[in-house]
Amino acid sequence: MADPGAATTPGSVENLIGIIGSVHAETADRRPATPSRRRGTVRMNPSTPNDLIKQSPMGWYQYAIVAICVLTYAADGLDVVTLSYAAPSIIKEWGISTQMFGWASTATPIGIAIGSIFISPFADRIGRRVLTLWLLGLLIGLLFATAMVGSIGALMGLRLVTGMCLGALVVCLNVTVSEFSNAARSNVFIGILHTGYSAGGMLCGALAAVLIEPFGWRAIFMAAATLNLLSFVLALFLLAESPAFLGRQRKPGALERLNRLMARLGKPALDALPDAPVTDSKKPGASIIPRAMWVGTGLLCLAGFAFTIAGGFMAGWRPQILAIGGLNMTWNGIAGMTTYGAGIVAHLIVGGLARRVGEVRIAVIFLLAMGGAFTLLGAVPDGMTWALIAASTLCGFFNVGSYTALVLVTLNYHDVTTRNAGLGIMMGFSRVGGIIGPLLGGYVIGAGAGRFWVMLLFGGLMIIPAIAAVLARMRAGPNSSLGQAATAH
Repeated sequence: MADPGAATTPGSVENLIGIIGSVHAETADRRPATPSRRRGTVRMNPSTPNDLIKQSPMGWYQYAIVAICVLTYAADGLDVVTLSYAAPSIIKEWGISTQMFGWASTATPIGIAIGSIFISPFADRIGRRVLTLWLLGLLIGLLFATAMVGSIGALMGLRLVTGMCLGALVVCLNVTVSEFSNAARSNVFIGILHTGYSAGGMLCGALAAVLIEPFGWRAIFMAAATLNLLSFVLALFLLAESPAFLGRQRKPGALERLNRLMARLGKPALDALPDAPVTDSKKPGASIIPRAMWVGTGLLCLAGFAFTIAGGFMAGWRPQILAIGGLNMTWNGIAGMTTYGAGIVAHLIVGGLARRVGEVRIAVIFLLAMGGAFTLLGAVPDGMTWALIAASTLCGFFNVGSYTALVLVTLNYHDVTTRNAGLGIMMGFSRVGGIIGPLLGGYVIGAGAGRFWVMLLFGGLMIIPAIAAVLARMRAGPNSSLGQAATAH
């Protein structure tokens, strides 16, 4: 998210889960290809470029693209939390109230939701690489401008637009990694990608400790802009357009461009472009998501929304919940560290197991376990320090793992024509849930509800996304790649 992980647990905003899209009847991502070789070329069925990527071993260039995306995601994770570290210094320097500063903090998640829903779908039209470069370039300028801002109004505006760029960029990175990875490793690399986001948040903390006191709060934004500049330069020279996207182009020279990329990837050349995908829309572009996929897409949006209500609550109120249980700030800080660390481990475990277990199945397991962990945190008696820390760590583990699993379900539910749009709208609804969760938590706690009942309430919400994910799988058509076995290595 931005990673709903980070917005859902301390260290996820994403871990963050965001989308308007249209799913056309296309050959499934992982369906075995049926090549017919002739003089070094391969003639295959319409999804040829995607089939070649999914069914063949990965080369060094594919690994390099994944690495660039992880670095960019780390920069994204850093960008999201810069304002929180700068907050005390800004409030003191400008002499503003915390309530006034809260509007600037809220602008970022609102922008992320807007970017996820309304900007990310453009990648399905203009390309993943093009949109990624534009977003990175804008982020560099926005972060440098933030370092020079002098009023709360200007800061709010900059953070809103920054959030819009971050929300769309997160979607592009997830889709790019998915489309450059083969079937055997796609889910694993999505998990690794999300650890980059968490690592970016941790890096921001380290930079804040080193830079803010001696150089002031503006230095943290300069550092963030510099990291984004590095990502932009690497992406400009190394990041390629998705072969799956190029395979749908019908512009002059499209086949030559696609074959140059396939050669760079170490794959066979194609002697013809795949057939154009058939849509159920009479007017091209009239519908981003065809009617057949509306219900499934809506269910995934519901899953992301309900999930992030609980995750957003946990992100905003975890320290207070632990304080109610008797932990002082020292132990609270330790609990935060273990929760962050558990989230990173969860990314990797879910990514590694999702294809073997099934994306929907592992999502349901982690969502229900997250509800159980929330309830456990509420049930631990006051004053039991290590038990509270252990329960908090379990909450972080299953929270972040659930987010990664929902992202994988969404990526595999949609095909190449609407993958950016489909993931974007789910993440966008997730961001809305991440805004509602902390507000709802404040109301419930302020109303005098005990720790157990508060945690039971938010833990019980996990039944909704678990059921929604199962129903979405039932609505998936034969072209969905959910749960299909991977064979390439």
